[in-house]
Amino acid sequence: MRYKFEEIVDKYYEDVYRFVFMMVKNRDDADDITQETFLKVRRYLWKFKGNSSVLTWIYRIATNEVKKSFKKNNRSLKLAKITNTEENGPYDDLKDAMEKLDRESYEILFLKYFKNMSEKEIAFIVNVPEGTVKSRLFNAKKKLKEIIKSE
Repeated sequence: MRYKFEEIVDKYYEDVYRFVFMMVKNRDDADDITQETFLKVRRYLWKFKGNSSVLTWIYRIATNEVKKSFKKNNRSLKLAKITNTEENGPYDDLKDAMEKLDRESYEILFLKYFKNMSEKEIAFIVNVPEGTVKSRLFNAKKKLKEIIKSE
């Protein structure tokens, strides 16, 4: 199937921007990284073979661009707060606990439960085997439970 770049941008730009913003917590950085991501999408779209969804492929590019940006700027990757539209909503304790997780655990839980991605899609995005994703999910859930119990 042939994809048109303009259609991909129209369909996925906002979602990718939100995904990037969740990792960088800065609008300017999120704008720059999202634009850089779509420049790469445009440049390499012809190489996309359809082994995953287009969005999963774009998330992988975005994840790599975020990592590259932080490495270039010698900054550690700090996690964005998960926001909820309701003040003192039912997920406040979960949000607080998630923010105490290490980056790897946060990322894997975020992709699984906030982006509803399969282990296979997550493996593609973070560039690890599917078994590693399953193991990281198990460990991340365990860490999250410990954090919630200790509060």
